[in-house]
Amino acid sequence: LHKSQKPLQLIDRFVRLSSVEGDTVLDPFMGSGTTGVACKLLNRNFIGIEKDIKYYKLAKNRIDSTHTTEKYW
Repeated sequence: LHKSQKPLQLIDRFVRLSSVEGDTVLDPFMGSGTTGVACKLLNRNFIGIEKDIKYYKLAKNRIDSTHTTEKYW
């Protein structure tokens, strides 16, 4: 979805190692929203910043369509 997108499993690991449930995670280069998806699945709050409106919309749709009961591996 994005030229430098990272695997969800990798971002999941970073979020787990650097935060606890209920924390807020900031991603100043949101891209396609992988960090936001991981945060939603791991019960973290998320703030994402993206200057490209195309990627902002993509990330928003991706995060909004993620269900907290999803299993991704």
